Amino acid sequence: MGRCGVGFLALFLLGASLPLRAADESTTKPAVKTIGWFNSTELSVVYTGGNSEARTYGFNDTLRRIWVDQRFKFRADYVRSDDADDWYLLVEPGLTFEPGERPTDPAVSLVKPPIEPDTEKIFVEATYDRDFTKAFFWSTGASWDRNEDAGILSRYIGFGTLGNRWWQLDDFAWSTTYGLSYTDREEEDPEPGRETTFAGFRLGNELTMKMGKVTTFESDFTGNISFQDHGDYTLDITNSISVVMGKHLSLKVSLQWLFNNEPALTDVDVIARVVLFDPNGVPGDGDEFFQTVSSGGSELTIGEDPVHKDQLDTIFRTTLVINF
Repeated sequence: MGRCGVGFLALFLLGASLPLRAADESTTKPAVKTIGWFNSTELSVVYTGGNSEARTYGFNDTLRRIWVDQRFKFRADYVRSDDADDWYLLVEPGLTFEPGERPTDPAVSLVKPPIEPDTEKIFVEATYDRDFTKAFFWSTGASWDRNEDAGILSRYIGFGTLGNRWWQLDDFAWSTTYGLSYTDREEEDPEPGRETTFAGFRLGNELTMKMGKVTTFESDFTGNISFQDHGDYTLDITNSISVVMGKHLSLKVSLQWLFNNEPALTDVDVIARVVLFDPNGVPGDGDEFFQTVSSGGSELTIGEDPVHKDQLDTIFRTTLVINF
């Protein structure tokens, strides 16, 4: 396991070993429990036209049901970006010319490629919590996500955890969870020897802190580590700040880090930049050869090879939040 994974594991194991109680209730004011259904919807849209055609959509919905000692949460997150390729001039059909020559003033038409999907991320999760005591609870749930840019076509994770509620105040709340998970994933380009299903260890952290009357800071962390390969772990960290604008409206900015220590494979072209040499100067007699160069020359595709995707994806969002 890398240093990052070891550090997070040590942090949560240390937290789990502490006494299973919240802060001293004699010196803190418990948060007021609110019972019922609650929904929060986040929307973001970016559209550009003219010389640059692009559209970006963001949608996040969190539905909660809270009882006295139980909680249910369903969350759906969707991010999509569509854009268009660069314009180009297309030579009209029917024109003939010799190899190596460039037609003089050919008839052309301007082509503006249509907007097509470029990036898409989908995440769905449902969790159910129930209290043992005010400071100790258990949780179970499942999630599904899809991120083709990261090489993930489908990934299911089921989990069961125990949790500590360290603080639960009107202006500050902090809880941690730790338990077991089971992952079933499908990658676009499977890597030989890499497990597609495995049991693992799951860590979680949720922190909410109010800063004044209208501003709230939230931090959410989830880690998943395979028992079979300790280097196969993922981290999902989101930090956000929201500002209340009205009874049901808020403005929110967030930054999400999606870290995969062993990212999926993808096939890429192997391209050589070459120049052609003809030792005797007689074209076509078979002694010509290519030599690779660092710059200039021509690009020649000579095949495909697999490489790993980037370990880290980041998502920055500015959203309008609608609360009910």
